[in-house]
Amino acid sequence: MLRKKEKKAITSTIALLIGWPVGLDQFLEGQNSEGVKIIIGWLFVIISFIGAIAFNEPSVLIFSFLAGFVGIIGVFSKLVSKLKAFEEGED
Repeated sequence: MLRKKEKKAITSTIALLIGWPVGLDQFLEGQNSEGVKIIIGWLFVIISFIGAIAFNEPSVLIFSFLAGFVGIIGVFSKLVSKLKAFEEGED
């Protein structure tokens, strides 16, 4: 059977994989302010990307791609930390 730490790592990993754009994993861990910041950040990236395309602004488009790339890197680093927590669970 799985230990409590392993169960928490699994549920957090699933929440991260399914709900990363809305910060579902942060809400699950009880960090509501971080979840709200993630939602605002991804909305900013999406709105700036749409605005850059609509108004044909290449500098804003580059900025939105960079911001999205930073967000994706954050998601993958969080995923790796959750997988490490699962792996380090006691037998």
